[in-house]
Amino acid sequence: MAGKLGLNRLEALVEQLDRDLNLASTTLTNPTITTNQVATFSSGILNSNITEQSGTAAEDLTATASDLVWYANTAQAANITLPDATAANAGMKIRIIVGTTSWSTTAFKLGFANSGTCVLVGQLYLSTLDGNDVEGFTITANAQSLQIDADDATAAGGAIGSMYEFTYLEANLVHCMAYGMATTGTAAPDAGASTTTGTS
Repeated sequence: MAGKLGLNRLEALVEQLDRDLNLASTTLTNPTITTNQVATFSSGILNSNITEQSGTAAEDLTATASDLVWYANTAQAANITLPDATAANAGMKIRIIVGTTSWSTTAFKLGFANSGTCVLVGQLYLSTLDGNDVEGFTITANAQSLQIDADDATAAGGAIGSMYEFTYLEANLVHCMAYGMATTGTAAPDAGASTTTGTS
């Protein structure tokens, strides 16, 4: 009968194992990967978390907990509420895109709920569909939302081609790069393009 494998011998064998796993052509379903090291993905990362608005009503995105691309090919006509920034979601990115139809020409808000303390910092660039001018404006201090109005050349856009990128920096602070388009006029965004009141 073969002798028993002692614990010391077992530990020595385990120490000699090659711990690199070749997972080529392996599918990992819903894994959680936690590392404090730099991760290299030689072919990049495909983020398929894309949501299309199905109507024109108010949109509540406050439950979003990971990177998201949200877009509307419909004439969005009501507030879009983003999640507040917390220490837990720092690093998250949300991109809001106006699709194939310009949004409403009645103003509504894109930002955080009025009840919170989350604010925006960043820049707004605005151009018009019938012009070639681009004007920039710093987002108002302590702003909680952008003023979306597709035909207002002083607001934050909403016409076809508009895009709004939100990067979550720390609790209560989100950086915004807003690339707005207005349907007509001469682009002249002002302090009213971002407001210190939220979506509700």
